[in-house]
Amino acid sequence: MTNNKSSNPFLKLSSAAIQMAAVIGGFTWLGTYLDTKWSTDSLFTIVGALLGVGIGLYLIIKEVNQLNRENPPQ
Repeated sequence: MTNNKSSNPFLKLSSAAIQMAAVIGGFTWLGTYLDTKWSTDSLFTIVGALLGVGIGLYLIIKEVNQLNRENPPQ
């Protein structure tokens, strides 16, 4: 019987990278939507992109810490 709990760390990190791209893209899209709604000059787009990068980095760091707990370096 195989242990399904310890999956491939490269697979987890690649899915985390896709998740980060989706978060950044989503917040950037939201910023452009708010810019067009309130007729501002890229203010919300910049804030949304930076917020997306911050949340994406938080998610990546959280995932890497979890991988280190599951598979400690030797």
